[in-house]
Amino acid sequence: MATGNCLIGTPVSRVDGRMKVTGGARYAAETRFPATAHAALVGSTIPSGRVVRLDVAAAERAPGVLLVLTHENRGPLGEMPTSADWTGMTPERRPPLEDARIHRYGQYVAMVVADTPEQARYAASLVQVAYERAPFAVAMEQALETADVPRQVFGEELQVQRGASLAGALAAAEVRLDVTYATPNEHPCALEPHASVASWDGDTLTVYNATQWVRGDRAVLAAALGLPQEKVRVLAPFVGGMFGSKVATGWHTVLAALAALRLKRPVRAVLTRAQVLTNVGHRTETVQRFELGATRGGTLLALRHHTRVHTAADERLDGEGFLEPTSCTSRLLYACPSYEATYDCVRLNVMAPGWMRAPGEAPCMWALESAMDELALVLRMDPVELRRRNHTDIDPHRGAPFSSKHLLACYERGAERFGWAQRTPEPGSMRDGDALVGWGMATATHPAWLMGATARVRLERRGTGVRAVVSTAGVDVGTGMYTMMALVAAEGLGLPLAQVTAELGDTRLAPCPPAGGSNLTASTAPAILDACAALRREILALAAATPSGLSGAADQTGELPCAEGSRPRRPPLAIHIDYAELLARIGRDSLEAEGKTEPRSLHDDRFTFQSFGAHFVEVRVHPDIGRIRVSRVVSVFDVGRVLNAKATRSQLIGGIVFGIGQALLEELAYDGAHGQPINADLAGYLVPVHADVPDIDVSWLDEPDLVFNAIGCRGAGEIGITGVAAAIANAVHHATGVRVRGLPITPEKLLWAPADRQPAPGASRPQGAG
Repeated sequence: MATGNCLIGTPVSRVDGRMKVTGGARYAAETRFPATAHAALVGSTIPSGRVVRLDVAAAERAPGVLLVLTHENRGPLGEMPTSADWTGMTPERRPPLEDARIHRYGQYVAMVVADTPEQARYAASLVQVAYERAPFAVAMEQALETADVPRQVFGEELQVQRGASLAGALAAAEVRLDVTYATPNEHPCALEPHASVASWDGDTLTVYNATQWVRGDRAVLAAALGLPQEKVRVLAPFVGGMFGSKVATGWHTVLAALAALRLKRPVRAVLTRAQVLTNVGHRTETVQRFELGATRGGTLLALRHHTRVHTAADERLDGEGFLEPTSCTSRLLYACPSYEATYDCVRLNVMAPGWMRAPGEAPCMWALESAMDELALVLRMDPVELRRRNHTDIDPHRGAPFSSKHLLACYERGAERFGWAQRTPEPGSMRDGDALVGWGMATATHPAWLMGATARVRLERRGTGVRAVVSTAGVDVGTGMYTMMALVAAEGLGLPLAQVTAELGDTRLAPCPPAGGSNLTASTAPAILDACAALRREILALAAATPSGLSGAADQTGELPCAEGSRPRRPPLAIHIDYAELLARIGRDSLEAEGKTEPRSLHDDRFTFQSFGAHFVEVRVHPDIGRIRVSRVVSVFDVGRVLNAKATRSQLIGGIVFGIGQALLEELAYDGAHGQPINADLAGYLVPVHADVPDIDVSWLDEPDLVFNAIGCRGAGEIGITGVAAAIANAVHHATGVRVRGLPITPEKLLWAPADRQPAPGASRPQGAG
């Protein structure tokens, strides 16, 4: 008899962990077909202009070269989906090798295919290109004359006003604040570079891809190559991270498929690290101005949020391209009767910006939570208390309640665990030896996405035992989807985890949305439970119809036993079912059922769906050299029911580390004279390493949101990032008295601060400072 193990909520190790650490997990670039050819891409060396001469003769004569693709011989491509219809996405509107025009540095001008990677790279170096240069801009201040006013991004309005006259509310406010914050270009920089291996079998295309959306890739490839979608299969069994950068189908993928068709042999294309940072969408620069009006008691009366971002020179602003949706967060976080958001966008000769972890929320929360800290300082009020006074259980933008919100509990628990009550409020007042010590905090928030999914669960009889296989076309990008799917199916069927196998990352499996927006667990877990329930009903019904009936092979009388104090599962799960015996009784070797979760908006007529949290951060600053070290982090989250405590903790810590990088290190810088990124590698583009990461105390409330979905879980992949940069900046100000309003916060920004913003010498040592 199988018995339930109450796996949901427990710390479960990765079911695919051994494969990953022993080399058994194969990533896209490691796929090997017989006679695979290898591609190398050639990028433009100018940021704007046109190709006037393209000489590929030497490359074509080089050893092992099979094909050189350029705009002169690429041939036609079909019209591909745009991001607006959510069937597939491309990194930019202009297809690869489309014509002689150049819009940015690194834009592909040729692809060389040869027998070996070394031959392809060598031949690519022989391609000769002559250009006619044109004026360009790679910084927003160079292109202000191109500013345009987009109206929407993914259905959300960007120009928003609510309540009474904002100008009047600001004028009437007892306390006003007008501050501007900036973020640089940032890049997702996943560990695994973008890679594709394309192979044809007659008129059927198979692609192994480093992607977070196999069905999106299928839609793009089918449209580009004029194929029915059933003639395209995309697989991504393992993906080495993405942070949003692999949701769009890369042009190297399309070109590899096209070259494989021409050559009648498989083609492998792997981007170099420099090509990843140049030809994959990044997070745009932002300049955000916040104007706040409040009473002397700290009640917000008015909030104006203006955002300026950039897009590529040839992108349209018609709602189909990507724009960083910063104001979608500022409009709902705090109670404020008068609110206005404005937004404009300039055009630069850079790669079109794209999704990057917590798009919109990460830059918004850096600026908004820094502004709230500055307001608290003006009011001489504790930063936590200011947030409490402006807390709301109602989405102020839509007037509907949040489906579940426990932010005040996050503040309370976080402050207690951190020891916030021992903070002395004056900047520069806390020291430990030679180090200036600062304590800062910020709110975290992220929308609760549920894009809908279908899952299949199959029972297979194996001798006197049984195995379950749970499958969907979703992709495990390193977040633990294999494990989540297996543990939910194990609990749904009452089987030991060892008897469940998960399959994913294949377009032939059940439909599933992209691994993005922290939606995949919330979308697939309820579908898996539904499939398990359907499977139980079917096998019990079939067995009951046999002459002997159930006769003790199943007992449906109870729910799965759970740890004391935990809530009962929804829906109730049957226990004590001997599936092997029942399958034998009905004469079946296997039985399969399907479950489905319908997509839902971030809000409906009744509720807004959002997750929340709070960060408390300690920094230590060396005053002579401006060195900043994050020495302690305490974070508490409200993300609904947690399915796998081990994976969730890892995801939240990973997000916080991501936020440390945003605050102190990350910037993709462009050379204004030549228009190219000057640090397009992992030596120059800095990300946190072990030495940058302190002790991180992560916890969550585990309050199920059963309005959101039947299992009560919301995503936890991205919320950890939001607010971290602000909490660090606020702590740096508390330590030094210097308010840095442009990321990253580097030593020179502290050392070059005006004399009147330098900290006064302090002497007190914080109690309990780690």
